[in-house]
Amino acid sequence: MDRLAQCLKTASRTVPNRFAVRSRPSARSFSSSGSRTASSSTPSTAPAATQPYPFSTAVHTFTQAAEQASATSAVRGDSLLRTLNAHLSSQHPRADSYLPLFSRRAEDRVRPGSVLTVTSYATAPTAENPTPATTVFSGVLIGIRRRHGGRDTSIRLRNLVGRTGVEMVFKVLSPLVKDIKVVQRAETSGPAVVAKDGSTSGPRRKPALKAARRAKMYFVRRQPDRLVSVAGIVKQAREREANQSKRR
Repeated sequence: MDRLAQCLKTASRTVPNRFAVRSRPSARSFSSSGSRTASSSTPSTAPAATQPYPFSTAVHTFTQAAEQASATSAVRGDSLLRTLNAHLSSQHPRADSYLPLFSRRAEDRVRPGSVLTVTSYATAPTAENPTPATTVFSGVLIGIRRRHGGRDTSIRLRNLVGRTGVEMVFKVLSPLVKDIKVVQRAETSGPAVVAKDGSTSGPRRKPALKAARRAKMYFVRRQPDRLVSVAGIVKQAREREANQSKRR
């Protein structure tokens, strides 16, 4: 027992007591004590009035110009992505005429099943070569893909070349696309029959090119007989244009 007590005494001397209360160092040991005492003696200034940033709750604007810009954008309801897409689309010279053709709800939109002719450049026009070689492709519109508010809209045309199905995808606002021409539109119903007296009360005719019931006409890949004769329609359109030019 005596030996055990002696061992406990020596252990208590060498091992520090973890539960002993340590005295906190005085404020004089810190270099920032002067600033702390000075700040405590001076009255605190009130924070400046801020407005929340409309696109993030964690950001606050302090300048008057930024506050006005954020308030204006909040009233208009615009977003950064929509503003960027509208700016990039407006830079294309024919964006005002191309985008309504392939929109979802425009009255003058082109429906799937229409025949289009796209003239595209082999290479992008440059200052050294402003008029590069062009290629012409005519086909049936079988699909429209709309992305980024119309800025990345693409169309897919299909045609039979030597009994082989050929498809081409074109970006509507691409600099490589020179011209997009609607040869013949697909309609849900044809024009009304006009009587001799000028009345249009008769039954409606069948459309020359019937519009598809689906937004995508990918089923024509398995049914090539459903593809119209694109070559004949394009030839008739060219002859019609030639006759009109002669009359003028």
